[in-house]
Amino acid sequence: MSRFRLSWLLPVLFMAGCEPFGPWFDYAPDDKQLQHIGRMDWSTENGPTYAHSGVTVRFRCNCTGVDVAFEDHGTGGDEHTNWVNVIVDGKTEAKVQLKPGRNLLRGARNLPPGEHLVEIVKRTEPYAGKVTFLGVSLQGKLVEPPPWPEKRFEFIGDSITCGYGNEVDIYAPTYTEPNTGYHSKNEDISQAYGSILGRKFNAEVVTTCISGTGIYRNLDGSTEGRAFPYLYTRIYPDEEKPLWNPAYYQPDLIVINLGNNDFNVTGDDKLPTSPPEKEFKDAYAAFVVQLREYYPNAKIICTVGPMMNDNYPAGRQHWTKMREYAREMVESLDDENVIYFAYTPIVGDPYGEDWHPTNESHAKMAEELTPTLKELGF
Repeated sequence: MSRFRLSWLLPVLFMAGCEPFGPWFDYAPDDKQLQHIGRMDWSTENGPTYAHSGVTVRFRCNCTGVDVAFEDHGTGGDEHTNWVNVIVDGKTEAKVQLKPGRNLLRGARNLPPGEHLVEIVKRTEPYAGKVTFLGVSLQGKLVEPPPWPEKRFEFIGDSITCGYGNEVDIYAPTYTEPNTGYHSKNEDISQAYGSILGRKFNAEVVTTCISGTGIYRNLDGSTEGRAFPYLYTRIYPDEEKPLWNPAYYQPDLIVINLGNNDFNVTGDDKLPTSPPEKEFKDAYAAFVVQLREYYPNAKIICTVGPMMNDNYPAGRQHWTKMREYAREMVESLDDENVIYFAYTPIVGDPYGEDWHPTNESHAKMAEELTPTLKELGF
């Protein structure tokens, strides 16, 4: 620790130190009292760089203020600007918009004197871009970090798992309104079902989610080399290197929520089509086997998400097919630690952006899955 460890922060910290209620101190991104959760690339200059939703820096401090230092590598605008949450003692005290270049950004202020548990969480998904964590500045000092949770969860999925558009409530009396496009400011992984379950079961959570991806094929129709299983070990989904070493994080529980995009590839009639059954099942089974090789002791839940139903497209029974494909795939593996689960479809408003679940719907998803997790001993 030093008063001005990061020389480029000196002018900003000098002004911050002139504020009342105590001096400010800055801490480097690799300070031993900071805990790092999620896929990070530590080979980058100035600090760790990452892309996935929910990557977290956690620490305890005796402090009354927390500011954060980041560099945003997104290209800006509504879609490619990253945001982070500063969560203090379980409550989001600040939603911080990141900026290109190195920046010390205002976080949580006027906290009650005393010790606090702080989490700095990347709210936004890989599509918004990469960020580099450059350190923290505290009106106070770091103290001994909290103990690591005994349970470890990983949530794997597409935009649903990322929390795409979950911060807005859009009513759809004519069923056209939620076609909004992606706005990064409206996405909060902290309110997505995986994060909710992590808090509920006092588990460490890693979220690995990539919008638009599927088990066999993606929303744009691409298959081999581009579907989710091919991207799973990447730290940055759009870059082949560096790769993540699965040995670094061994989850006790894995929840997979993929397949929605496989059933939403547009056909010649401009309506969503279902994937070929055998190819879908084979790709799903191969991915589960891959995960079992990485994580031999994990319990794996293969879920059917809530955005599908049998109402649309009329007569194609996509939700029924998806349940059959997933259930039969699980049965074919003959692994007692691989479980099938289907969420209740969302059949009415409000919706998040582009028909995605709202925060309320994510809470319901977490509630639905809770009994299964308890049955599995969590």
